[in-house]
Amino acid sequence: MIASESCRVPIAHVGHHAYTDGGAAPVVVDNVRHPAARRLTDVLRSRAARPRTVLVEDEENIAQAIRAGVQMLAVYSTPATEIVAARLHAQVPSAARFIIDDDVVRSLLAGDKTTSVLALARAPRPASWRDVAAGPGDLLVLDGVRIAGNIGAMIRTACAFGASGVVLVDSGLRTVYDRRVIRASRGLVFTLPVILADRAELERFLRSAGLPLVVMTASADAPLQEIGSTPDRLAILMGSERSGASRELDALASRRYAVPMTTGVDSLNVSVAAGLALYERRRGSG
Repeated sequence: MIASESCRVPIAHVGHHAYTDGGAAPVVVDNVRHPAARRLTDVLRSRAARPRTVLVEDEENIAQAIRAGVQMLAVYSTPATEIVAARLHAQVPSAARFIIDDDVVRSLLAGDKTTSVLALARAPRPASWRDVAAGPGDLLVLDGVRIAGNIGAMIRTACAFGASGVVLVDSGLRTVYDRRVIRASRGLVFTLPVILADRAELERFLRSAGLPLVVMTASADAPLQEIGSTPDRLAILMGSERSGASRELDALASRRYAVPMTTGVDSLNVSVAAGLALYERRRGSG
């Protein structure tokens, strides 16, 4: 197996957007009726499958999105994090910049994780099967995994170990740019091809690409260490912790592997199991 050396994929850029201030001084947002606050509300409430604008939270995630070439439309900070926002804004000077009161942030994100640095970004084009096929690394397939934190963690892991992409089947997500996934992936969802697909679409791709599907399951006879001995690319199937992989995809698997565990323990968190599988693949290629 050849591991990918980079998580970066081409990001489609769009033309200059009117929602900028040309690098002028930051505008203060002191109430939820301010147009800039309403814009955040609109994005937060959107249920579009292909959103035009996405919310990115926290300095690390915004910085990662910028490195991936994602177009920033606006950067928001609270008064206490103005310096952090200025540092980010210096990298994207065409974006608008706002200082938003703490009370306004708490009101907009009521009942959810609050953050003191936010950005609105133009959503990159969705990844395609061609993007996945172009990478030299393995493909990680998540079947029925619905916890956004686990999905984001596995995107980070897939990127770290040189996977060519991640396919989400029956994830319950409308878009891969769900703010929870962006947050949990530390912004790496912008740098790795991530595809929402149904099982039939995945099967067609695997057949056309000649990509063998292998599955991680506690009932397998082959120990996980053996997964590293296959030199060719693989599609590694991970099912949900509750019910495992679906029967349809499990039936397509050419090989099954299990993680040896202490007696009395019969399962691992799916993100941990995915990390072990991708690590063994990377170790086997060395």
